[in-house]
Amino acid sequence: MTGDKERKILLVDMNAYFASVEQQCNPELRGKPIVVCGEGRTIVTTASYEARRYGVKTGMNLYEAKRACPFVIPVIGNIDKYVSTSLQIHKILLEYTDRVEVFSIDECFMDLTDVERFWGGGEKIALRIKQSIKKQFGLTCSIGIAPNRVVAKIAGKYKKPDGLTILTAEEVPAFMAKLTVDQLQGVGLGNKVAQKLKYMGINTAKQLGEADADMLKARFGVMGRFYKNVGLGIDHTPVKSYSDEPPVKSVGHSHTLPEDTYDLSVVKSFLLMLSEKTAARLRGYKLTGRTVYLTVRFDDFEMFSGRDTLKHFLNTGVELYELAWKIFQRLMPLKKAVRLLGVSITNLTRGVERQEYLFEDMQKKQRLTEVMDNINNKYGSFTIKPGAIKIAEQHGILERCGIIGTSLIKE
Repeated sequence: MTGDKERKILLVDMNAYFASVEQQCNPELRGKPIVVCGEGRTIVTTASYEARRYGVKTGMNLYEAKRACPFVIPVIGNIDKYVSTSLQIHKILLEYTDRVEVFSIDECFMDLTDVERFWGGGEKIALRIKQSIKKQFGLTCSIGIAPNRVVAKIAGKYKKPDGLTILTAEEVPAFMAKLTVDQLQGVGLGNKVAQKLKYMGINTAKQLGEADADMLKARFGVMGRFYKNVGLGIDHTPVKSYSDEPPVKSVGHSHTLPEDTYDLSVVKSFLLMLSEKTAARLRGYKLTGRTVYLTVRFDDFEMFSGRDTLKHFLNTGVELYELAWKIFQRLMPLKKAVRLLGVSITNLTRGVERQEYLFEDMQKKQRLTEVMDNINNKYGSFTIKPGAIKIAEQHGILERCGIIGTSLIKE
């Protein structure tokens, strides 16, 4: 195994990704403070840098964002658009090495150890990547290069936006020594852990690295040793190949209702819409599943989660909806207004959707579903839809959720 001092790990971190994509898609938004969010009562998913200057932050609700910046522009997010762009960015990274690991929708690790010499070094690769992404998409990214993943990720966030930070093994100790524990977040050390460390008198990465391992283990369990290594800037985790990405374990969608409701027709409409979206994505992954989960959040923020498992596998929205509604009926009669609904499916497998059905009507349904998917993938979600989805249209749910006219991923 290659030692830390010989490794060259690069982290690509897209800047204000969702907001930047929206600004590129709509020139009228460029240079203006915008926030990407959901429909209705929602929180900020990403704020543009123009909005951040006024104190708008990810996680704020829309009211807080408008209070910080009264003229901020809310934009309804489109996850399929962001995923599609990410997949195209991945193609740029794969021009240099197959050791590309997707860390999140806007971050990727690359192991340049064995290939940098062919491109004139890590810095030249980083500059070429930044240039290609800027030219092709009009987007900027920040890049960190270091001997391991932990330090590369911290370096990638060190200069934003559009930054480049390169660290050698010899430079890592001095670089880590000046960081606070808050700056270590995002590398396996979250906000709550940072707060606990500060309560223990550990405020800097240097103090964390010098902390007694047994004390950290007693406080944080097996993660104690990991946190100490983070403080020291040590990480031996390899970067996986792009083709080694873990399989999808669950597929689902959730949505906050425009207003809290006891109306079961509205609940059914949302369940149907969520089930169709989940099933379409499931088929896009060429998967089927057996275990359906329903999540319900009420007006007092209390949560309900129920599940049911079938003997057979399913991949259609109608089947998914029927099972989700069956689970929902456990809550009847409703004692609280419904605020949020979520539908997901697990216990997944591949290939079952290709089975030859014995009965002619089931074969017809399968062919119809395939035709519907092909048309919707080409012309947009719900261009063709099951008759039952008309319920959702009657309540204006498709329009409110921004579904009509939204294109699916195109490669």
